[in-house]
Amino acid sequence: MSLRHTERELNRLGIKSIAKIIAEARQELKAKHGMEDIALPELGKNGSKKLKEAVSYVSVLLPEYQTGPHTPELITSLWKAIWMDSGRKIDAEIQVPLVDRTEEEIKELEEQGRMMIYVPRGIATQDTRHLLGRIFPKMQGNSVKEQNPVANEGIESGWFDIESSLNSPNLKTTEEDLRELFKSQGKQGQTLNQYIIGSQFLKLTTGHYFDEDTYSRLLGSRCGGRVVHASFNRDGRLGVNWVLGPSGRDDRWGGRSSGVKKS
Repeated sequence: MSLRHTERELNRLGIKSIAKIIAEARQELKAKHGMEDIALPELGKNGSKKLKEAVSYVSVLLPEYQTGPHTPELITSLWKAIWMDSGRKIDAEIQVPLVDRTEEEIKELEEQGRMMIYVPRGIATQDTRHLLGRIFPKMQGNSVKEQNPVANEGIESGWFDIESSLNSPNLKTTEEDLRELFKSQGKQGQTLNQYIIGSQFLKLTTGHYFDEDTYSRLLGSRCGGRVVHASFNRDGRLGVNWVLGPSGRDDRWGGRSSGVKKS
């Protein structure tokens, strides 16, 4: 194993931002010391797997994301890193395809206060939500345990654009208000799985969870036939309930949406 081999392996895995850093380090090594390459500790025949387990790629890519610009390649690499790191906690290898928006589309979405998230098929449903509970154990609660009572509706997995606001958007709305609004926007109500992943991404990038002082209706998830609402405590605990009736509205109650690529 060498720096050159590591660079090639990272490119093969799709972690091109880190591969670029290593390439620049090799160029500097050659310029200053005349060395083409250096050997690294041997990782054996399972070197690729061990290489992925040896580094938190998120920590390398996060500063680049926080300073922008948000290119499709950067967003894809960061979400690959997120699910690579998260997959270790549940002993799963999670594949992430290239984000399905152009740089111009991403910029337009961000100007609208939205951000991209990736929800893997294997963690998108009611039956697999407990895996999110294992990845993010601070959440606790019955809704992220096996055989939980919260069911999802609509499109559950893939790339989504969602609101990036800390506080709930669309305050003082009823369920019908939200349905009409989202329909006019070509969006659907978020599922609880999307909400969790989006909130954890916000925590990663800003230090805050969704709805630390507000509540969000999630039209894409129900319990006992009723739409659920959710919020996060600052300590990472997830709150999910369904006590607000369809016509209820409040200054601190809003609703969150998710959008998919328009064909």
